[in-house]
Amino acid sequence: MFQLFDEGRQRTFALTGLIKEIGRGDECDVAIADDPSLSRVHARLDRQGEDWVLVDLESTNGTFVNGERIREARLQAGDLIELGDTRLRFLPMPVAGQTVQKKTTQVNMRPADEEERPRGIFSRVKTVLHNKKK
Repeated sequence: MFQLFDEGRQRTFALTGLIKEIGRGDECDVAIADDPSLSRVHARLDRQGEDWVLVDLESTNGTFVNGERIREARLQAGDLIELGDTRLRFLPMPVAGQTVQKKTTQVNMRPADEEERPRGIFSRVKTVLHNKKK
């Protein structure tokens, strides 16, 4: 998960869902009403797989990523987005003091007929119920 950090106002916008509109209008997901240089609906963030793509919506003052004017740009962690007088930093979402990182789970398979002492409470309940049926 990612977030936008508004450096001037010291606030954060979590990026969830598939589309996020950015602008000064109340209807925007990232509404920044106190920046008159923003268009009502200035730009849009589109989720594409694991990535976020920033799209300028033909705003009057343009959209910039790391100092370059863009029409569309795939964002990387740490990118600086400038819209009007607003500076937003694209950052990974922290969770419990740590940055969220994609992790994989290793699954160990064992043969179905292999007997093993149950470890969890649900496994123990299942074993007890199974033994009562015998």
